[in-house]
Amino acid sequence: MEQIYTIPVNEAFEKGQQDESRGCPFCRLRRMLELNELDLILGASMMEPDVRQKTNEQGFCPDHYTKMMQRGKRLPLSLILQSHLAEVDKMLKKPGLAPALSGAESAKKLKGLSEDCYICGRVESNFEKMMGTAALLWESDPDFKYKCMAQPYFCLPHFAQYVAAAKARMKGKTFADFYKSVYKLEERVLADRQDKIDRFVKSFDYRYSKEPWDDAKTAIEQVMPVLNGTDCLDDE
Repeated sequence: MEQIYTIPVNEAFEKGQQDESRGCPFCRLRRMLELNELDLILGASMMEPDVRQKTNEQGFCPDHYTKMMQRGKRLPLSLILQSHLAEVDKMLKKPGLAPALSGAESAKKLKGLSEDCYICGRVESNFEKMMGTAALLWESDPDFKYKCMAQPYFCLPHFAQYVAAAKARMKGKTFADFYKSVYKLEERVLADRQDKIDRFVKSFDYRYSKEPWDDAKTAIEQVMPVLNGTDCLDDE
């Protein structure tokens, strides 16, 4: 199954080699998965009975409702909403011998509905497989090791997820070598961002007003993507 993702994972890491502004390769992969799901759900997948059944039952999170609206495909979205509303109405009208208990059960289901999202589930499932593929490639493909170490950085959430995926697949010395390599990359990036934010803070001290800011002017913008991850700037 993981072989399916070999090409997109390699492509994302190759782009990181070519352009340092690309940031975390896993952020790019996750963004790509999300865009694909948005296109599918408002296109070919919308009329598939099994998909419609799932979207009727799950709905979408506020973020993905907004992103679907932004794509301007109002008719497909309205059809999805039409059948989803009918499912919600059916849930609320479900008869029961004890109305109070029946109402409580409906409220429980509605609460679960508000915490569910068809697109989030699809993206997370495929993204986990991509993480596994990246770990598999590091272990089996010497060229991928070079691509990996040539990345600008991994955001901290995806760094942790990558390490966990590798730990689940690698044993002993193999995992130790992997962690030593990726930690060296992450340590270098964190040290660089620490230096930039230190210089930025220092620039507000009048005693250092004549010192050059250099790239510390955008220290905050450079630190945040490393700490929290970010969508890539283009819609690849």
